[in-house]
Amino acid sequence: METGNPQKNPSSPCKRVCRLDDNGMCVGCFRMLDEIANWAILSPEARMEVLRKAHLRMQLRDHHF
Repeated sequence: METGNPQKNPSSPCKRVCRLDDNGMCVGCFRMLDEIANWAILSPEARMEVLRKAHLRMQLRDHHF
């Protein structure tokens, strides 16, 4: 996942898996469907926030609370 200066425009973390789980999260890039659909119109700061959340989802994917 991209982690850089928020002033840069982060590229999509798409892994070309494009399959949603039961919660609506992509099993390839860990973004939610709305985050994927809106990626093109998000500001660089908003993209960085999506990447941060996706990274957290990736880390938590095997934990069941």
